[in-house]
Amino acid sequence: MNIIEFIVIFSVLLFSIIGYGLFFSKYLTSHNNFTKNNISIGYIGIFGIFFSILISYFTNLITPHNNLHNTIFLLIGIFFFIFFNLKYKKKFFLKYFIFSYLISFFSIFYFKSHDDFSYYHLSSIINITENKLEFGIHHFDIAFNHISSIFHFHSLFKTFFTENYFYQIGPLFIVIFINTILFENILKKKNNQSLDMSFYLNLFFLIFTNIFFYRLAEHGTDRSAQILFFLTFILSFLILETKKLSYDKFEIVLILFALIVSLKSFYILYSILLLVVYFKFFKLLNFSKFVKSFPVVYLCVITIFLVSLNSLAVSGCFVYPVVFTCVENFFWGYGKEKVILAMEWYELWSKAGANPNLRVQNPTEYVDGLNWVSNWFDNYFFNKVSDFLLGILFVILIFLISFRIKKINLRNFKNLTFIYLILILLFIEWFLNHPTLRYGGYVLIYLIFVTPVSLIISNQNYNFKEKKKPIKIILSIVILVFISRNVNRLITENEIYNYNLFKNPVYNIQDQYFTMQNRKKTHFYNTKICDLNNSKTNLKCKKIAGFNFYFKY
Repeated sequence: MNIIEFIVIFSVLLFSIIGYGLFFSKYLTSHNNFTKNNISIGYIGIFGIFFSILISYFTNLITPHNNLHNTIFLLIGIFFFIFFNLKYKKKFFLKYFIFSYLISFFSIFYFKSHDDFSYYHLSSIINITENKLEFGIHHFDIAFNHISSIFHFHSLFKTFFTENYFYQIGPLFIVIFINTILFENILKKKNNQSLDMSFYLNLFFLIFTNIFFYRLAEHGTDRSAQILFFLTFILSFLILETKKLSYDKFEIVLILFALIVSLKSFYILYSILLLVVYFKFFKLLNFSKFVKSFPVVYLCVITIFLVSLNSLAVSGCFVYPVVFTCVENFFWGYGKEKVILAMEWYELWSKAGANPNLRVQNPTEYVDGLNWVSNWFDNYFFNKVSDFLLGILFVILIFLISFRIKKINLRNFKNLTFIYLILILLFIEWFLNHPTLRYGGYVLIYLIFVTPVSLIISNQNYNFKEKKKPIKIILSIVILVFISRNVNRLITENEIYNYNLFKNPVYNIQDQYFTMQNRKKTHFYNTKICDLNNSKTNLKCKKIAGFNFYFKY
């Protein structure tokens, strides 16, 4: 595949997802409906991702995502894109979308993928493209237990033309759509318009997404969820600071939360923010009124239900590895005792008690209470968290200098007290249970620092015209750093791996990347005939209602 073919295919996939977003916005939303000219194409794109994931989970109950399925899916998306643009001639602010698309050019190319891509991401995606929903596939590898909607999203893009080489587009689409929203929020201000706190949060958000998360291959299943939570936080803040409910913003928040939880199930803890918004404007007994006001809730609930169903099918747990969600008497299930051991391992790993090269003695004693803290500081806080903190402080210093803070003024902080307290509580939960940056630490720590700084700068009462120059300087720095770091990465990958994007732009896939699938095929090559026994592993397969159930006897 040459670079021209790659770009053309990538663009077609992008427009197809936007097509689904246009359909979703027109027919399946109530308050962000298609007729509103002020809705960002960035939100349209996020709607497209959400709707595609819902379709993916639903269709995989019936059929594998093979070439025929995916070709039809993509063609329908392209049809929607052409149809809605020709019929309604929407006046989106395309310049921000095109700009976001162009600056992302170098980020889409890389040779070395995320470490987990070779371990289980690719195999999980391939399993969806080869089989409809299966039960008990954890018997082939425990990694199959890790369910994420990013796998189902990517499974829609394997065709004869794409093969397995476009599984970076999920995180990239999110970055492009988020950047589109942020550039619009920042640059559409009028000269005499005052710069409020949300404006500065958007600026900090742009830095967070493009400088701290510049390398696409590192996003995995975690960073995209953190990026989306940042957007959710800003929208929730805007809703809470007003006395009257903003129905369009709250509808987006509902969709974002469903999308975030589908990407990584433990982010359901962050829904406490959603509950705060809900109880400000609705009473507990008014839930029927709430659902009537936001019919999109049905689609959100269905999406989360389908995610839980897939987790239940694979592991026997509604949310793996949360033990109390596991059903003990499901014959295909992983088993509560094994789930407990897995949970202990994840906790040990996140608290710096284990890595590929070593493991502490007496793991149970190590994770008990705060025994792990000193070792965590020595082996994880220094230098991963400390470097991140230094980066945040440097960014804050640039802001304070650029906007010439005259006086530290925390006026109106009382309006922030409750939402800021939620950030602190989520941070404490993070630190005590899974204190690694990829499990929510990045966004929580960043927000805890930049939220009060945004308030301080907003209290200086600047308008857009006054600070147009420093704003443009900051934007220029962000774009320059994002592009230069990715270009430098490509140069390094060329020197180390001989990767030349102009000769072959696709990322590297090696034979061992298919280990999980090969192991599965060794046991049961033809999954259409699964009533076979494997005497070596005591593994058995049988069909129930047309679904494959793998279990040990």
